[in-house]
Amino acid sequence: MATIIELVPEEYGFVAIVLVIYCFLNLYMVAQVAIARTRYKVPYPTLYASESQNKDATAKLFNCIQHAWMTKTHKVDLLLCFLITSSKLNKSL
Repeated sequence: MATIIELVPEEYGFVAIVLVIYCFLNLYMVAQVAIARTRYKVPYPTLYASESQNKDATAKLFNCIQHAWMTKTHKVDLLLCFLITSSKLNKSL
């Protein structure tokens, strides 16, 4: 019976590197949102800052940071699923 290491192609390490880099990117973006929450005084249950509460441009700046994180969260997960499955199934590369 073959072990898991024998079943995984040699180049699969590049996929693991991408996954590790993604984890660091995610931690960085979560930290940016947390810093923006304290800087622009947006409490935690609120997802986006309303411009009526913040009269200056801080609401728009926070919303840009929050929207960038949310877009990454929604789009990258599917990309990572395709990355893992396609690199495992395509052994000819």
